[in-house]
Amino acid sequence: MRKQAAIKSILVTVCLLAACGCATNERLGVQISQPTYWRSQNGERFVARYGRLSDGSLDFVKVTMVDGRGWTLPRAVSASGARYTDENGLVWWEHHGTVRVDVRRDDGQWDEGHWTLRPEPQAQ
Repeated sequence: MRKQAAIKSILVTVCLLAACGCATNERLGVQISQPTYWRSQNGERFVARYGRLSDGSLDFVKVTMVDGRGWTLPRAVSASGARYTDENGLVWWEHHGTVRVDVRRDDGQWDEGHWTLRPEPQAQ
């Protein structure tokens, strides 16, 4: 009898745990902004789209660089402004209406302020 009661108890526990997992299975979505356009001091154009997961767990930016390469960067901790980086190759740091773009050089060091961008008033 004790053995059957223990088995039933285990089965009930497993079923309850499985049901709990199903109850929290929400659909995750992505919210993404319209493109924003930025110009460097040399006239080079960058495009950024800011996004967020629907559960609020992740903010990110999708950046299209001058050469057409795309980067998706998660938001990182910043004392001021909105800083996005993969900590590997690129930093997109928006602060006081400008963006500073840092890139990692071949020697592994950061080239801080590689580009300084200003908003493009009217995108074409």
